[in-house]
Amino acid sequence: MGTTEVTRAGSMRKRVGVGVAIVVALAVLVGVSGVSWREIVGELRTMDPLLLGVALVASLLAQLAWSSSTLLFLRTVEPTVPTGRVRLGYLTGTFAKQVLPFGHAGGVPLMAYVLAEEMDLEYRGTFASVTASELVVFVASLVVAAVGFGWFVVADGVASGTELVVFGLVAVLALVALAIAGFVKRRTAFRRVVHGVASVGRTVFRRAGPRLQQRLAPEAVDRGLDEFFSTFDRATSDRRTVVWAAVYAAVGWVLFALPLYLGSLAVGQSLPLALVLFVVPAAGLATLLPTPGGLGGTEVGLTAAVVVLAEVGLETAAAAVLVYRLCSYWFLLLIGGASSLFLSVGLRELR
Repeated sequence: MGTTEVTRAGSMRKRVGVGVAIVVALAVLVGVSGVSWREIVGELRTMDPLLLGVALVASLLAQLAWSSSTLLFLRTVEPTVPTGRVRLGYLTGTFAKQVLPFGHAGGVPLMAYVLAEEMDLEYRGTFASVTASELVVFVASLVVAAVGFGWFVVADGVASGTELVVFGLVAVLALVALAIAGFVKRRTAFRRVVHGVASVGRTVFRRAGPRLQQRLAPEAVDRGLDEFFSTFDRATSDRRTVVWAAVYAAVGWVLFALPLYLGSLAVGQSLPLALVLFVVPAAGLATLLPTPGGLGGTEVGLTAAVVVLAEVGLETAAAAVLVYRLCSYWFLLLIGGASSLFLSVGLRELR
């Protein structure tokens, strides 16, 4: 085994270790919080199966809506990419993001790799197209969260004592929005960041061989950035494409939020739809934890937000969130795994 493989294996073990530690810590936290699992199971046993079915469909439709956004940007680079394979590739990429530690944090490279491999596309062009798509999807999440927050404040008001929590969530989302704006508008600063990371990489992996050193050389980094920005600009130059991609992205977020709303109805508690539109996109920040799909952090964070902001019982909130995660994580894991298997057995002519 070479030095590069050893380094990668060690890095992956560290990521898995951190992820496991976080899951264990969250499990201990839940265990000492006084949650009655018997009551949660009781809530789930009374769940309406029809509402669960609708929630599952909504979760899948959300993925298809986001894949439509990716498809639009990919076709600015390669107009003949088949719709069916892009959708299957997107579901496969989602599967990879859900099962790997830091999968969501590295979602763009993973998704670009899967799509490029499945359709024999050039990776850098695919990476730029997927970056454009993911940026639009993320901006749409901020818009949906802002609309949900405004609607919730106007219609229901913020419970006394929760203002700090709400302010913190809004502040984090605003900072992320500013970071995205900086990426789009201040490319010189972005170049400096990339060159800084490449410099660190050259130092850390100086024994990994000349090939990696050449790829991280300043000239190679500049060429890669020039090609990336050229493809990114081409993908986003058509305003009609961007608008339709944004529409698909926003529809996807509304559909992705519905399972939490339907999950609450399924266990006999109606959460405000406005609150759901706010907390589900905001909970996406928990997927940046080094656990597969934000496992543990998303459940704890969403349950806490629902309890604090909707003022419902802890067990009822936990049951609704578990229904939501069944639809938005475990079900999509199954669908993504099936898509990956379908593509891997050689059935590549789907249109």
